[in-house]
Amino acid sequence: MKKTIILAYHDIDSKDSPTEKKDLPTIETVVRCEEFESHMNYLAGEGWTVLSVEQYLSKKKNGGYADKDKVIVLTFDDGHISNYRFALPILRKYSFYATFYIIADFIGKPYYMGMDEIREMLNCNMEIGSHSRSHSYLTELKQEEIDKELVESKNILQKCCGKRIDGFAYPGGHQNRKVVESVKTAGYKAAVSCLVGQNNAKTNPFLLRRIEVRRGTSLKDFKNAINPMNITFFQCVDMGKFLMKKTLGLKNYEFFRQRLYYLYPFKR
Repeated sequence: MKKTIILAYHDIDSKDSPTEKKDLPTIETVVRCEEFESHMNYLAGEGWTVLSVEQYLSKKKNGGYADKDKVIVLTFDDGHISNYRFALPILRKYSFYATFYIIADFIGKPYYMGMDEIREMLNCNMEIGSHSRSHSYLTELKQEEIDKELVESKNILQKCCGKRIDGFAYPGGHQNRKVVESVKTAGYKAAVSCLVGQNNAKTNPFLLRRIEVRRGTSLKDFKNAINPMNITFFQCVDMGKFLMKKTLGLKNYEFFRQRLYYLYPFKR
């Protein structure tokens, strides 16, 4: 059965425009511009087709992909201004597409895209999705708060974009059965998680799996990250992290993660 990788990026920075992030775990999500360029150049050279989530799901619905097809799906979380300044020109250079998940309350704030940038993304045939209203962890909220995050962010983005917003990304990747069902009820058609792995015809469209690309991912590291054997290994690492969250609780897990991140041995 054909399996497809969805890649997850966040911010991008450069020597002339360094990240404003301060703490190490967050800085590690900021990919350098030259790294991102090398990743996209490699995919282009190897004949990969790079799609948005919307394009991928549409193709899957209308007949799917042959085993010989080389398809990767590209996503960006948060809506940072660097997605517009650095990622968009590189994607256009290679005729690639991507989905950008926007935190509605961050639109137009310092370091984040405004409405004009988001609309320009749409004009370039990129997909815009929701990353909630405030980036609160939905698993920690009451039902009415979850609904507010989902529905209000959808409405804000639909007004901004002038079209339906069907895609969602769970803040922090945190989800449970209640949250997943709430996303469906809010009218979304698909959602990406931070569960590690590949996707096939049987994958739940509200629990799409992704491979996160982090700072310092050289071209060699990138090739390893999309290698199916390595993906299986990091699925095991991901299971260990899930058990730690369940044992410690999400707040305690985040507390220790911030302080002990430099000891974490499984960086890509």
